[in-house]
This record gives sequence, structure tokens and C-alpha cells, in this order.
Amino acid sequence: MKKRSISQDLFSLFAAGGQLEFLTDLVKKDPYLDLELRGDCVIIYYRGGKLLTIYDIDNYEELSPEYYSSKLGQQLKATTENLFEYICHAKRMIDIHESGNKSKLGEKEFQQRVVYENNLSVTATNTDYFIADVEWADNESLGGRADMVAFRWNHMEHSKRTLQMTLIEVKQGENTVETKEYKDKDGQTSISAGLKKHYEDFIKFKSNSEYVNEVAKDMLTVLKQKKDLGLIKGLENLFKKGDNEIYPEIDPTPDFLILLANYHHYSIKLSRECKNLPDDCKFILSSFMGYGLYKDFVKSKKEMEELFPTVFINHEH
Repeated sequence: MKKRSISQDLFSLFAAGGQLEFLTDLVKKDPYLDLELRGDCVIIYYRGGKLLTIYDIDNYEELSPEYYSSKLGQQLKATTENLFEYICHAKRMIDIHESGNKSKLGEKEFQQRVVYENNLSVTATNTDYFIADVEWADNESLGGRADMVAFRWNHMEHSKRTLQMTLIEVKQGENTVETKEYKDKDGQTSISAGLKKHYEDFIKFKSNSEYVNEVAKDMLTVLKQKKDLGLIKGLENLFKKGDNEIYPEIDPTPDFLILLANYHHYSIKLSRECKNLPDDCKFILSSFMGYGLYKDFVKSKKEMEELFPTVFINHEH
């Protein structure tokens, strides 16, 4: 399994006194930036798009060429001396790209808002979930993946140092929820990644306790590294007891939540897809109109059907 936690050398670049500490501070102050750990590198995202990848000092990967057009001139190369200028430039390129008809970041941009609200916003210390990672994918081992990996630590029970790793699948709109067979460009039959497919993948992931434990430990290290960088509020007492550093316990059973963004409630697609999901499959609702995640707003499919009967009406077609 490729780990997401980073080496001490790479961590030191972004920590207090490090050469790239100003990037960490920039992310803390800009709610539209997100810093994620990727094992051998650190990626800064803007609105869900990869703004800058940092492998080491003076070793950077810039914004993808797809964000540029011939009318906008040449891509600016990132150097340690011009990083602030580069970030301002690259943010503008993403803004221009996303304002056109080639927008590609909708779901990822929503994920980033959830990360900020639960990790860094003024209400982050009161939510029940802390986001360790986004766009997690382990292609080298068993193929596990999740839009977000969070740890639930109930804000009313902070005296208990037991966390539950939670994989969250984010779907935006009505056209992403169904699991369907389709023909790819080579004529091969593939299955679209709807809710049923993601749930089945989670059950497969959950069945391998050794692998789950390995992932959970790495994600907990990521959580601590982000906390130590000041990128997550509310975890000050999680990793210490008195003057001693400790690691909290992790519930051996992971959880899986579905987060639907801007689903069109007149659509029948969710109702059709849910026929293939068990009654205890879980959805997470917003707390009124916010992005904060709270355990009391986690509802089973059965509860959702009772809460929103017009959405989950028993369609025959």
C-alpha cells in the first residue's frame, strides 16, 4: 500500500520555520485552497483542481496545460522565488477555465468546501468529522478508494479517544447516482461508478481487516501531520495526555457514508438506485444549510425513505 503520510524531511518544509511555511499559512488563510499529503509529495488544490505539486524544494509540478488556451499565453513556471506570483496566476487560470463550458471540477470543488468547513472554519471544532484525505486511491494494493477519508470523533465525547475511520462518497447532481453498464470507447462493457458500485467496493474493503487497519493507521498519521501543521482545528487534545504524546484508538470497523450534493429531488434516479442498496446503507445530511458533518444527521436508507417519501417513492420504471 502506498502511504499518504509524508516523510519528516518533506513535513519540515511546510512546518514552522520551514522554507515553504508561507504556503501552509496561505492555505490556512484562503478558504479556497487545500493542502493534501500524497506520500512522496504535497499537492495544493484550488477549487478542487491541482494548483501545484511539491516534491521538494525547487522541484515542482505546475498546473495542467488543459487549463490554458492559446489566447492566454504561456504557462508560468513555478520556482521557489516566485511561488506567490505563480499561485495567483494559476488560480486565475482555473477561474477562467471553470467559467466556460469545459468545467470539470464541480464535485471536487464541493469536496474541498466540506474539508474547509470541518477542518479549518470557525465551526470546525464543533463538528463530528475531521477530513484526513480527499481523492484517496490505492492502486498498488487492493484498489481501495474514496472521495474523502474522515475520522469521526464526536464533539460531545472528546474525553473518549476512540475514532472511527469513515469513507465518504460524494455525488453531485442526479446523473451520478446510478450504477449502469455501458460500452467504453473500445467497445468493452464497463460499469459506471454509481452508489451500488461504491457500496459493494466498500464491503469488499471492509472484509479485509488487516488492510483496513493498515489504511487506518496511515490515515491517522496524516491527520496528525495536518494537525501539527495547523491545518485542522479541534484536535489539540487528541494526541496527548498530560505531557505525553499518545495515539488514539481506532474502531476496527470502518463506516461508509453517501453525501449527495444538489440532488434534484424530483428525479427518480436515486429511488431506482436505492432498490439495490440495503436498508442500513447510510446517507449524511447537511446541518441546515452548512457543510459541517454531524453524527446526528447520518441517516440510514430506511430513515431517508421515511423523511423524504416523495424522493424515495416506489417507481416501477
